Amino acid sequence: MSKSTAIWIITGIILMLCLSCAQEEQGQGLAKVGGYVITEQTLQDRLEKMPPFMKQQLATPEGRQRFVEALVEEEVIVREARKRGFDDTEEFKDEMKQRERDMLVRLFYERVIQAEATPPDSEVVAYYESHIRDYSTPEYARARHILVDTRKQAIELKSRLESGADFGELAEEYSLDEQTKRRKGVFPGRIEREAPIGGLGNVPELKEAIFSLEVGEVSEPIKTDMGYHLVRVDERSPETVRPYEEVKAEISKVLTNTRQQGVRDRILEELKSDYNVVYLSESEERARTPEELFAMASEESDPRKKIEYYKEFIETYPANDRAYEAKFMIGFTLAEDLTDYDAAEKEFREFLAKYPDNDLSDDANWMLENMRSGAQPEFAPE
Repeated sequence: MSKSTAIWIITGIILMLCLSCAQEEQGQGLAKVGGYVITEQTLQDRLEKMPPFMKQQLATPEGRQRFVEALVEEEVIVREARKRGFDDTEEFKDEMKQRERDMLVRLFYERVIQAEATPPDSEVVAYYESHIRDYSTPEYARARHILVDTRKQAIELKSRLESGADFGELAEEYSLDEQTKRRKGVFPGRIEREAPIGGLGNVPELKEAIFSLEVGEVSEPIKTDMGYHLVRVDERSPETVRPYEEVKAEISKVLTNTRQQGVRDRILEELKSDYNVVYLSESEERARTPEELFAMASEESDPRKKIEYYKEFIETYPANDRAYEAKFMIGFTLAEDLTDYDAAEKEFREFLAKYPDNDLSDDANWMLENMRSGAQPEFAPE
């Protein structure tokens, strides 16, 4: 064996080992299509992009095998489609262009608009502290009662309870409160300090007892407008506040959603300006006939818009027979409606330089001499 041949053999072995190592780094091979190996990493990467319910379906050995088979089928179809030139069709190219645009839009929203709309931690903390009640669960209790007519009867029932009688059974037998007696005396729902008691409304005497008794303790007879009550507390929970770390993401999302529309609108307006956006509808408006445009200027009540229309008339139809009228009216509107005499003087002097001999020249001279004095013109400019 020659020296050069030995070198080639050694080089080949090294390359094979490198490829083997690379394959192991990618993960265990699961299937092979031509020279392409579907690895464990391939499987996991695709799983990560799937919704949770599909991940659960593919978690079993059978589901996993079906997924591997699906990846194999996908690969052979893609290869055959390329072989047939489907990736060179206009349909394919158009679809890829649209997908590219969709992805760029999504990335822009995520990395520019949403990123800017996401509040700093200091703002999230401030919101949490100023809305702490929204993340608090007030103190509450669960309780039951027996309602009877007389204090004597209530004392007798309490004695029986102290001797071991069942509270629920006594409530079912003796309580006058039809709503709770069927529930063994249990008040519906949780009882909070600042809220009415379900079924009974606001009864301060019962509230005071409920929030002073120990769990399992039976009250002394309590007199209300309804009669006499025996109350027992079955459960009590102190006020709790969800910790900041638990609600941080929730608050950030709320604030981001609130800010996002404003951030979006501002950024898009800036981009439209940067990229010189012109809407076709505006272009169509500029194509209005001279008669339409002059009428719009004459009938406009806003002086500034009136001036804009007259300027647009001159720019669009500089050779029109009424261009000189539009020029005069710009100066007249500046003087009479906006009292901007310096700007009006400039317009009238430009008017006289361009149209020295026409039926409005005398009027322009009169305006130059008198507009600052408050004198009223006798001519009718329109």
